Amino acid sequence: MIKINLLGDALGSAGAKGGTEKGGTEPVQVYTGEGVGRSRIPVAGLVVGLLFAAMGGIYYLVLNSEVTRAERKKAALEVEKKQYEPFIALEKKFREKKESLQKKEEVMTALKRQQALPVHFMEELANSLPDDVWFKKVAQKGAIVTIEGEGRNFESINAFYGNLQSRTRWFKKISYPGAKRGASGAFEFTISFELQNAV
Repeated sequence: MIKINLLGDALGSAGAKGGTEKGGTEPVQVYTGEGVGRSRIPVAGLVVGLLFAAMGGIYYLVLNSEVTRAERKKAALEVEKKQYEPFIALEKKFREKKESLQKKEEVMTALKRQQALPVHFMEELANSLPDDVWFKKVAQKGAIVTIEGEGRNFESINAFYGNLQSRTRWFKKISYPGAKRGASGAFEFTISFELQNAV
């Protein structure tokens, strides 16, 4: 802000008195220096801007360093992975071989159980059979066994039916429609049941 010093008139009049030969002088303007504060504002903004730019640059350098470190670590892991690939392939081969052996073992165990099943079945059936009951025909279709036989009396056939019912570990869903006297005088019957694999 420019201010005009009011003393200029006095100085002017004094000058007029003392220097009339020089043709007079004009009033003197005095600057107080208040405009200097305005010039400091752009400088402060420039400094703040440079500070933010420097911080952004530092942050970028830190991030770039982290990315470079991660890429190096990834490359090292890839190299290490290639070193272990033969061992990984070998472990996979052993695991597949183990699974194959387990399946073969399961099949062999199932075959052994199936081979032993008829023996145990006949043993349980013989233990359930009274002395005066005999078989004429035994047929098996899947797990269903059908027995056609004869007995001396109803009581013996009913005892056989009761013995089968008591051996729930082996026999279930027993069907016994009844018995009737045959031409030979003996009582004929048909019993069917489902055989359970109890081995």
